[in-house]
Order: sequence, then structure tokens, then C-alpha cells
Amino acid sequence: MKAIKILAMMLVALVGMTACSSDDDETKKLIIDPVEDLQGYIFVSSGFFTNAYYGDAATLDIKNEKDQWVVKFHDPQWGEGVFENVVIDEKGHTVSGTGTVSMTDIHSGKANTYDATISGDVTNPVITVQLGKMGVTTISFFAGEASKACQLNGNYAGTNSVKVGDTYGPYDADATCKVTPNPDGTLNVTIPEHMLMETAIGNLTLGKVTIEGLYFDEANNRFYREYGKLDKELKMHFKAEGDRMNLDDDYAFTESSEIEVKATEGGIQIINRYQLGRMPFPIVATFEGTIPSAK
Repeated sequence: MKAIKILAMMLVALVGMTACSSDDDETKKLIIDPVEDLQGYIFVSSGFFTNAYYGDAATLDIKNEKDQWVVKFHDPQWGEGVFENVVIDEKGHTVSGTGTVSMTDIHSGKANTYDATISGDVTNPVITVQLGKMGVTTISFFAGEASKACQLNGNYAGTNSVKVGDTYGPYDADATCKVTPNPDGTLNVTIPEHMLMETAIGNLTLGKVTIEGLYFDEANNRFYREYGKLDKELKMHFKAEGDRMNLDDDYAFTESSEIEVKATEGGIQIINRYQLGRMPFPIVATFEGTIPSAK
């Protein structure tokens, strides 16, 4: 409905126009319904990070003031944007223009104003601003409810329960897994390095790994990726110390390796099924975690 509201157009009127009278020519005017407090979510990129999700508290206003389009942006963390020199194409699909963004420096508490541009689809514009040491920074606005991937964003503390083959384990280790969304609706998962002590094959260290691009599998209500087939260069550091096995190297995942992520009541479940190099046993790691409450 928001897109329909934004793209709604009235007839273009040409007033007092004749074949021999250029004095009475009037510029074509595109009129769309004003849009106030268009709710949305944002991803931000800068010289220090790429496509970081910054929540769903952003708003966008599009108004026609004195025959001039004005776009206003607001976000609790990324400030206020005002764009008064704005052009909207004749079909009402795209917006472009210049203006300013004002935000408060988190270190000094001082409010600063920066020159900025806005461009792109009217429901998905990109604001570009030069922010000192952060360099060129882009704020990508997406109208509507945050994606399912965005809703899982966070650092989850819990237990990773690891089973080796059909016989060994499970062995438990505390872990904090990081889940981050992408603008395209996919999900990235980072599983930290963790140690499993006194297993049947010795003390094990399983290295940190980040698996990117999990897509939402609607039929099974989960995010999923066959990363063993799709991410051929991905490796994990594996270390085993004991009487039966001594290993300390980076190993590629076999093609059977896969991961799934599901939302649970109050938390998340990550099941990572994988096998490394020529090791004889598959590994199944099941993580159950929640986001710690702020104190």
C-alpha cells in the first residue's frame, strides 16, 4: 500500500498553452500524494564497515512545498536529513537531490551538519554523506517491515553442543554466536572459536568460522545454506591434542556441510552439520542461545 500511495499520480496540466505563445508555457508538474512518517529500516556502510543493520526506527517524509519536492529523513542514531533540492521522475519511481544531514557526535556530544545527496527508488533511497574519519558513508533506507533476517540480528549467548560421528559426545562449550542480516534478506552467521576438553580423541579446538548468505527456506521456516557445495574456499582451523590424534591446521569443508538457523521462543537455534578434509567422522554442532538482557 505504501508503494501505491507514493506512486499515485494526478494528471499533468498544461495551462494556457498555444502554438504561438511561449510566454504562457508552464513546466510540467508531477504531483504525488504527500507521504509522512514512512516507516522503514536502514543499512549503513562506511570506511569501517559494510552493510551494517541499524534497526527499523527510521522514517522518511516526502512533501511538495511551494511546488518543490522536499524529502526529510530521521533516524535515532543517524540523525536528521533535509533535502530541499529534489527531483522526482515523471513516473514517480525515483528521487534525486541534495541537502544536509545533521547528527550528534557520540564522543563530543556536538551536533554537526554535513552536505549530503539522496538518490534511488522513492521507497528505497540511498543517502550519501562524507563523515570525517569515517569517510564516504551511505545510509540505505528500506520502506516497510524489517525482513526476517533483520529480526534475528544480534549476538546470542548460549551452549554449543557438539557430537562427533554417532559415538562421541555430545560435548558442550559456552559460545556467543553472531547473526547479521544482509540488505537482500539473507543472513550471515559467525560461530566463535571454542574448545572441547577431554573428548574421546583428546582436547579439541574448533576455529572461528563465518558462513554467509543463508536464504530463508519458507517451507521449513528456517534460514539455510549448503555451504560445503557453495563456498569452496571456506575453511576452519581444527586442533586436536591427545594420545590418539594430533592435528593443527586449516581444513576445507566437505560438500555435505550445511547449516540451518531457526528462531525459537526467546532465542535462536543453529544446527551446523559438517565434515572437515579427510577426517572420518562428521560433526553435528547444535547451538541454543538467547540475546542477553540489558542491565
